[in-house]
Amino acid sequence: MIINIIIKLFNLLELAILLEVIISWIPQLRDNKFVSIIHNFVYPMMEPIKTLQNRLVPGLPIDFSPIVALFILDVFKKLLLGVLL
Repeated sequence: MIINIIIKLFNLLELAILLEVIISWIPQLRDNKFVSIIHNFVYPMMEPIKTLQNRLVPGLPIDFSPIVALFILDVFKKLLLGVLL
């Protein structure tokens, strides 16, 4: 039961990151309250990765933070589920 809840929470985080990526390409949606909630939910996870990316490769036109965040979430999920199982 608790494992299913953890899996669903990780899936929710992954979905929120993917929605943030898609929404970032549509400027008309940025003033929406639902979009603001998603941004506030995802921003604390993505900002440290963006900062690190800007330090390592300044001026890079592509933001790789969603890819890195999804990778880190997947690794963390596998570690956590490995400990719980």
